[in-house]
Amino acid sequence: MKTLFLFFGILLLSVSTVNAQWTSYPTGVPYSLFAVDFYKNDITPGVGNELLGLAVGQGGTVLRTTNNGEEWTLVYQNINIWLNDVKWATDHVAYAAGMGGVIIKTVDEGVTWTVIRPYDTPMHTFRGIAVSQAYDCNFVTFVGYAGTYFETHDAGATFIERDGVTPWTMHSIEFAYVPATSELNGIIAGTDGYLWNTANHGVNWVVRPEMRNSGVYDYLNDVVFATKDIAFLCGNNGRIMWTINHGNTWAVLPSFTSQHLRSIDMIRTGPAPAYSHRTVTVCGDNGTIYTSTDWCNTWTNGSPFGETRHFYGVCLNGEHKGTVVGEIGTGVGNTGMMYQSFDNGMVGISQTGTTVPQKFALNQNFPNPFNPTTKISFALAKAGPVMLTVFDMSGKEVATLVNTTLTAGNFEYTFDGSKLSSGVYFYRIITNDFVESKKMTLLK
Repeated sequence: MKTLFLFFGILLLSVSTVNAQWTSYPTGVPYSLFAVDFYKNDITPGVGNELLGLAVGQGGTVLRTTNNGEEWTLVYQNINIWLNDVKWATDHVAYAAGMGGVIIKTVDEGVTWTVIRPYDTPMHTFRGIAVSQAYDCNFVTFVGYAGTYFETHDAGATFIERDGVTPWTMHSIEFAYVPATSELNGIIAGTDGYLWNTANHGVNWVVRPEMRNSGVYDYLNDVVFATKDIAFLCGNNGRIMWTINHGNTWAVLPSFTSQHLRSIDMIRTGPAPAYSHRTVTVCGDNGTIYTSTDWCNTWTNGSPFGETRHFYGVCLNGEHKGTVVGEIGTGVGNTGMMYQSFDNGMVGISQTGTTVPQKFALNQNFPNPFNPTTKISFALAKAGPVMLTVFDMSGKEVATLVNTTLTAGNFEYTFDGSKLSSGVYFYRIITNDFVESKKMTLLK
């Protein structure tokens, strides 16, 4: 067994003019990753183990973390298959599925995996998995290529192949997490603008052709429920859509990118039972990441500066945590891609005021000395790439705070040194036109 150490930094944020930063770390495996899922109890948010996560991809790769993504372990591999999706059913049981109808299962929190449905034909390639914690965690549905639809009612002991649901490829399936068997809403997103919904947990599916009738033929790649009735989905050509009646009708939201969007996820926070704060993140081609905290009305651009690889999967695993996975790299190591955030792109850096400064400046942090947080402010006389980093006395870089393109203006970053030891540190800003360093002291 191989352990992969991925030390994740702090994500920063932004106001609308600032790119929220997600920090990149190599996975250590030479394969693309297609999906990521952290166990979170969607019935009672905050109760689940948000530290326990899985990521899957090419080469039958399964990576596992037990500490919120700071370390990942390669726990399974089958180089002859691709795994396209992974979903937790309980805090111990998870399923992964992919090429040729293969399904694997773990019952020990992802430590070991067993093939419960072997490869049979490429026509049965799975794209999406759905588990309804509220209804029955032993009832799992798998959908995919050219109408492929399988379900198990006994946690994978047997499988039922459903014929006649649709002849079209289905990319994603989701059931609403509602703790009442009278509310069994579900949605499937598919190829060429096709959508389906159910009000009886998949006993019957109804095709919703409204998007095709209105000229939307984009691939619809992923869907997520926000409530029992409200759901959002993403697709090719920057497509974002939503429904307020569990998929009976859909509205197309204004586009903010032309990139193909591959994955969408939402996390609910706030006081129970309303959980009124809902963060939505989408990711896609050419390093695209956007996050919304107002029901997809406005979006913050979190696309990593200079990233051209494609993102395929996103999971928000807590109020301030998120992970995206994606395409294999072409650089040193040639490993798969993973980006990690501890703030979902929505806190960390902010623009202060609207005045454009006359010159560049890096100000003394305040307070100083500090424990454990301090504010670092700087001024940019013109727009351009900016890097703000922290070093220890030996010159070793201990944190990258900013690595993105910013507009001209005054900015403030809240640095958290809780994971560092007491001592003297230096912070440095680098732009195309300005470089400066200052000293700060952490006292615990």
